[in-house]
Amino acid sequence: MIVTKSMTELRSGIGAVCLGTFDGVHLGHQAIMAEVVKISRQSGKRSAAFTFHPHPSTLTGRGPVSVITTREQRARLMVACGIDVIVEHPFTAEFAGLSPQEFVQSILLKVFGSIPYVAGFNYSFGHKASGTIEILTELGRQYGFNVLRVEPVRVGGEVVSSTRVRKLVQNGELSAVKACLGRHFSLAGTVLHGDGRGRTLGFPTANVHFTAEQVLPPSGVYLLNSSEYGVGVANLGVRPTFPQQGITLEVHFLRQLEQEIYDQHIEVDIIEYLRSEQVFSDGQALRAQVFRDIERAVELSQYLNLLNVPSNAKMGW
Repeated sequence: MIVTKSMTELRSGIGAVCLGTFDGVHLGHQAIMAEVVKISRQSGKRSAAFTFHPHPSTLTGRGPVSVITTREQRARLMVACGIDVIVEHPFTAEFAGLSPQEFVQSILLKVFGSIPYVAGFNYSFGHKASGTIEILTELGRQYGFNVLRVEPVRVGGEVVSSTRVRKLVQNGELSAVKACLGRHFSLAGTVLHGDGRGRTLGFPTANVHFTAEQVLPPSGVYLLNSSEYGVGVANLGVRPTFPQQGITLEVHFLRQLEQEIYDQHIEVDIIEYLRSEQVFSDGQALRAQVFRDIERAVELSQYLNLLNVPSNAKMGW
């Protein structure tokens, strides 16, 4: 895999390029990437994606949107779809000011040349999103490259889009989110040192700090799963019994970890909502509820066939 911000010519060995922001890498995006991979493999060349950072909404005047995937998550998911080369272009005011024709001339043709380009039915580009897939197709005729339009993917009768997925996450509709993404929604961040209160109460926790730009489900207690650390119970919110500033994700993994994971990058799948945040009279009342949460998490994990559920989890640790 190559991930680059460079505008160095990449024409050599690229079979086709997909265009888009690809936030969430949902089923619609995956359909676009599948076409790029197919075209590229048929020609014996590499597949590529041209995308941006930060999200274009940061310069549109509407204010930045919360992203479904971090840059790292997005890149990993795109690679999983078969993309070999990812060009991540800085979305600056200068770049946003390019007309559709200037974008094609100074970006696409300069970087990739006259090769096939693949985009979604609602793809927009150029100054104030004035370019459409139809305009790109016409520019392709003018400059000698083909454009493949990929039709929308529908789930539950509705078009899958990043906007739809964000709203579903914010509403806590995790099953619908999974249907649109083809996987569980996940949060990624770094484990920071906490106040040690969970360990004192008998359930050591990892305090995950995530970037402010990530979209979040409603506050509450969730069942989650990590490919590295297994199943866990997490409180997403402000910890009302022992409040602190800002929203945090405080995770207790059901199996005992062999080493400290402070400062480690971690990604967790948010599997299911267990209950709302509650204020408890004291630490012991909180402890009793957490053990009930753990029992519920074990039951759900066994029902859902999640990995790494310890057989003695109900006994504590």
